[in-house]
Formats: sequence, structure tokens, C-alpha cells
Amino acid sequence: MDPAAGMVDKAVAVLANLATIPEGRNAIGQEGGIPVLVEVVELGSARGKENAAAALLQLCTTSGRFCNMVLQEGAVPPLVALSQTGTPRGTGTSELLQEPTTW
Repeated sequence: MDPAAGMVDKAVAVLANLATIPEGRNAIGQEGGIPVLVEVVELGSARGKENAAAALLQLCTTSGRFCNMVLQEGAVPPLVALSQTGTPRGTGTSELLQEPTTW
């Protein structure tokens, strides 16, 4: 495994954990974390994708503004792809993100 990919996975796992608290969500949203998370959902490893999707779900369920940012970054196509080909956790999370009624 590429050492850089392992570091990305670890960093995204930290972001997923930070997204569970208000201060973390605000930091992610305000400091440019949303485009990075969307990119990981699109291009990352299976583990990175599921953690990025989990972080995006936290952002969308708690803030309409952050949710709009997620949508503007083009998150829907990679989330649809993840829901079709991802791990069970990633698939479930991405399906929740595609259902605005769950936010």
C-alpha cells in the first residue's frame, strides 16, 4: 500500500470523528474540508470513501449551509457510485446522503 494513501485514510478518519461534534463540523466546513471529503468519496480507498461519506452525512444532517456546499461540490455522482459499489458501511451512508428527507 502506498504510504501516502495510508496517511490520507488516517486523516479522513480523523475528519469523520471531528464531524461528530459541532466544533469539528464548523472547522471542516469553514476551512475547506468539504471539497477534500468529496474528492475522497470520488477517488479514495474503500476505507477513505466510507469515512468521507460518514463525515459528509454529519455535515448535511446538521447544517443546511454545509449541505448546500456538499451539493455544490458535486458530491451526488460519487455518492451514487459508492452506494452501488462500496463497502456495506459506505453504501449505507451514501444512500442516506442521497435521501434529503433523512437530514
